[in-house]
Amino acid sequence: MTRVASDFCFAIRETDISYKLGQLIPYPIRVFNLEGLGIDRPRFIRELAPTFSMLEWDQYDVKRGQVAVIANCFPGEKEKLNRFLVDYYADKAALQEVGDLIVKMSLADRWKMERIRPRRKRSIAKFVLNRNLSMGVSRPYWWEVIRVPAQSFSQNAPSEAGDVRALVRVFDEASDQVLLLMYASNLLKCLSEIVRTIRSGVKQLTITMHQVSVFAELEHDGDNSPEGIHQDGSDYIVSALVIEREGILGGESIVYGPDKKTEYLRHMLMPGQGLFQADKNTPLWHDVTPILEDPAIPPTYGKRSILGFDIDVTEES
Repeated sequence: MTRVASDFCFAIRETDISYKLGQLIPYPIRVFNLEGLGIDRPRFIRELAPTFSMLEWDQYDVKRGQVAVIANCFPGEKEKLNRFLVDYYADKAALQEVGDLIVKMSLADRWKMERIRPRRKRSIAKFVLNRNLSMGVSRPYWWEVIRVPAQSFSQNAPSEAGDVRALVRVFDEASDQVLLLMYASNLLKCLSEIVRTIRSGVKQLTITMHQVSVFAELEHDGDNSPEGIHQDGSDYIVSALVIEREGILGGESIVYGPDKKTEYLRHMLMPGQGLFQADKNTPLWHDVTPILEDPAIPPTYGKRSILGFDIDVTEES
């Protein structure tokens, strides 16, 4: 049975971090285990892990990488290439549009661009959660979960600074199998309850879920945070709930302070562990280190599969 929010157990809390650093961290930073939320970890992972093999490749990484190679060759064409990338992302332009630059590139640079392959597979789902205040003291199962369309996605990032996260992307919706597991496990309701313990007046939340696999080979690392140290632009996030971690090194989750240098937390999340934190309008920043294939462990590639959640308060008293 899913626990009441007051009974949730966290492996690390912001109070632990404050004590370790000798300074007050007034924003939530919490590492949790599925068991600590009252969720059957072995069953959850066993049923969810196979669905990652069904995800489609994220071609936006390829487009971003191709334009980055061209921009590195022609730094004076940054403005032109930023405009091109907007249309390239939206499938309104092809590489022929910047062919005048490509023909001037060296064979080595063109070969580098042509070898770019996707390293991520992903899907998306979006939910609205309404708190049932008529039930008295809130419990996880007193949240109503409504799925809404989510194919079109962008993040609250500074587009004028060339941050590609601000561009609209379209991903496949998560499969029915994944959605049924979200409902059955009460995971979305548990995340909502964590928010309620922080903001007691919350009435409605919008939660966007990202299902992502990142791959690494000996010649190529995998990076689920190519933008580097950043904020996602949501009130709260689960930057990663790890489902699979096979044959890799790296993949450490890091939370930084306002200077983007001071590490508040560096933690290697293992399967069944997640990291919840405040995000928008806070001095907290985050990143994850690239994953590298561990040459000592077969198979011939490494893989890290996660669920990520963007959580926004849309109504509160």
